[in-house]
Amino acid sequence: MSEALPLLRAVIRECHRFLLAHPDPSLVFTESHPLRDSKSPEAMTPTEERLVRDWTSDSADHSSRCSNSTSSSSKSSDPPTAFHAIFGAALFFMGTIIAQDSTLALPDEPSNASTYWLAALDVFETGENTPSVMFGRGDFAEDWRMAVSWGRTLLCIADEKLEHSLHGSKGRPTPMSTVQTDFQNSWCAYQPPTAGPFSASEPRWPKSSPFHAIAAARPPVTRRMSLFSATAHDVMVLAMDQFSRGIFHMPHPHYPHTHNPSGLQLESPFVDGTGFSSAFHSRRHIVSCTSPPPTTSTLTFSRPKELFTIASEVLGIAERLSKAEQREYWAGQADSVFNQMKMEADMAVSRMAVNAARGRCWLVVGEARAEELEGRLEKGEIEVLMSAEAEEAREGLAMAIAFFERAKGSATAKCTAEQEDISPLLAEALVTLANLTADENKREELYARAQAEGGEDVDLELDPPQIHTPTFEIVMDEVNVNMNLKTPTSFTFSTGGVGIMMDDASMRMDES
Repeated sequence: MSEALPLLRAVIRECHRFLLAHPDPSLVFTESHPLRDSKSPEAMTPTEERLVRDWTSDSADHSSRCSNSTSSSSKSSDPPTAFHAIFGAALFFMGTIIAQDSTLALPDEPSNASTYWLAALDVFETGENTPSVMFGRGDFAEDWRMAVSWGRTLLCIADEKLEHSLHGSKGRPTPMSTVQTDFQNSWCAYQPPTAGPFSASEPRWPKSSPFHAIAAARPPVTRRMSLFSATAHDVMVLAMDQFSRGIFHMPHPHYPHTHNPSGLQLESPFVDGTGFSSAFHSRRHIVSCTSPPPTTSTLTFSRPKELFTIASEVLGIAERLSKAEQREYWAGQADSVFNQMKMEADMAVSRMAVNAARGRCWLVVGEARAEELEGRLEKGEIEVLMSAEAEEAREGLAMAIAFFERAKGSATAKCTAEQEDISPLLAEALVTLANLTADENKREELYARAQAEGGEDVDLELDPPQIHTPTFEIVMDEVNVNMNLKTPTSFTFSTGGVGIMMDDASMRMDES
């Protein structure tokens, strides 16, 4: 981060200067069209150039070179939103670093990460609404990089909202309130108090601030205004819309060059085994793996790496959502993105990491489905294990176990910690599946496997109550009669001098 921060600050500074010089930066990347048709197109051609062109032997070559240079200079290979993609991505990464350590911010910089993320959203929306994009006549390719960065920025907002909802009751002060006096006369002059992770009102930025230029260029009514009252789930829906655009237009190594307008060099995936980007780390599971040092080839575009990053960040938030149905939904969305990676040419490098991540997805799905059943099991409603909901939960947990076992099987010998990191996840899936298994023999087998994977750390306190049919015993004249009843009953009555007592364990008839 120490090397990235000065570079990001330089990018933001230069983008600020460029925005002041070009209020609509998209015009720089669009083809220029003549305003009117001239009847004498060569009138402005210099005399010396006309002499060389018309009277020398290489006039034909000169004419072709001029036409080629004119066409190449008038049309850029970059999309009209190239500037906004760079500026917004720099703000996104800057906010990601500040979110990890707010002390890295300079005295004249905001120390609240959401300030950078909201500014990045403004930049992306401004680029999408420029006249060159909305009314342009050119055949421009979709800027998939901006769409992916846009989605990742929205995920950061969703993550911050989730963190605030989980820890808001503790009354933890926000970073903005602790350093408010440090930059009141610089970038941010006023920040009103708020109960949320960020304020619904716009601070008053000084004219020298890049945030002032961003606010001046954005549309008068922006989408960020609806983010203040939106939930983490709502923001993730917006993020997935952007991811869908980015993934659809992302270059694919299996397609010809005409379908890859960016002309990027496509490399095999370079995936960090943790399953997370630097901005997102699961509070529950972290799977680590030794990764090769970055080289020149790893800095080129890799579609599998982009897909892995998107899915990992979605999964990192899905695991911590409070509602079971939302956790199940977003874990399924993350798994669908992971599933796309199997269509890539070379997945040997990242097979272990992908299998482990998909196992985590299905573990979230299975546990979310089982959560509604646990309360009924604690009440003794054993019949719930025969329901369709229980079968769906068992299917999800079985999928998680299968992926974890594949990940352990594909773990490399160079990374000895891989199997140790996957074993606790596999043990958790086995225990949860055992708790939903009606057959006693299968249940004990799953418990034994879980204990073998997790050792003494496996928690077996969530075992369901012993599944048995209550037996009522009637003793009459030393003759025992066993009756199997579905519903345990307890009552006592007497008649004809005979006392009859029935309870959950036995029913005895004695002469009084």
